[in-house]
Amino acid sequence: MCFSSSASFVVAAALLPLGVASVRYCRHHQRSDLLPLALSPLFFSTQQALEGVVWLGLAPGGPGDLVHPAALAYLFFAYAFWLAWFPWCVLHLNRQAPPGLRRRLLQILLVLGLLLGAGLWLPLLLDGSVLQPSMVHGSLNYTTTLLANGWINLGFGSTVYGLLITAPILLSGSERLRWFGGCILGIFLITHLAYGYAFTSVWCFFSALLSGSLYWILRDPKPVALQGHA
Repeated sequence: MCFSSSASFVVAAALLPLGVASVRYCRHHQRSDLLPLALSPLFFSTQQALEGVVWLGLAPGGPGDLVHPAALAYLFFAYAFWLAWFPWCVLHLNRQAPPGLRRRLLQILLVLGLLLGAGLWLPLLLDGSVLQPSMVHGSLNYTTTLLANGWINLGFGSTVYGLLITAPILLSGSERLRWFGGCILGIFLITHLAYGYAFTSVWCFFSALLSGSLYWILRDPKPVALQGHA
């Protein structure tokens, strides 16, 4: 499969109206609890636009000086933001609910996401030499030297990463939101097996496409919130 700057920019442009419509829906219906989730397509749009800039910078004669800052900003979303954002979104869905096991699990996932995200992204921010984006088989490979390299198995590390992102969504009481989480998990597994050389780029690309369904999820006639004890 071949990706390109055009593909990234098209997805970014397509997600903008969906994100705006999602936010307007929440405001019109006074559902501030849904607002973080509604903002997600806009953040995915931003991330894909950043990857489009990376593509342009790596092309012959392209603006090479933009590659590193765009890649660093892109990986902020991939390595840090989503790890904390999704647990916080699901927690925010029913922030008024009494404490319960599911809510405590979400809080734990949020803390773990913050810690892992900081451990993955901050070294890139502090030392630019550990980040080397490149084109591999029609996709982008964000070659990075991480703190855990050499003493944590890559497969185990990526599995923990994937679970920290998808588990909070799967803990939601909304069937439509759990469907979204299941699709994200499925994409994770397929991408890990078929596109291991460009896992971050490919998984985020298809996750961005899936985020377009959040407008449909938000309009679920059943409440999009944790059911039972939160």
